[in-house]
Amino acid sequence: MKYPSFDHFFMTLGNKQRVRMLQLLNVEGPQSVSDISRALNVEQSAVSHSLQHLLQCHFVTVKQDGKERIYSINEDTVAPLFGQIRKHVEKYCVAGCDHSWESDKEVTYGHKRQTA
Repeated sequence: MKYPSFDHFFMTLGNKQRVRMLQLLNVEGPQSVSDISRALNVEQSAVSHSLQHLLQCHFVTVKQDGKERIYSINEDTVAPLFGQIRKHVEKYCVAGCDHSWESDKEVTYGHKRQTA
């Protein structure tokens, strides 16, 4: 049995940059491409490319604000999903997981600190 929609969903989340963008939007709220680029120290073209993937699977929404496009996390499904992921990570992954990713564990967005 094939589940192409599931494959696409997890492939979208399989990219660290896209996950960090979702974390940023979840913590800091709506952001423009240039805001995201500055916060994550990533080229604007790479941010735009990643946002297209996130839009395809409706992980984010977009609104036009003058000349800027403002991106937000999908509050209906993705924000609650990230809440569940956080609960799981805090309960099961902090002490019991392989910490080869330790240097990436703490990510700072603006003035707020978020544990990845």
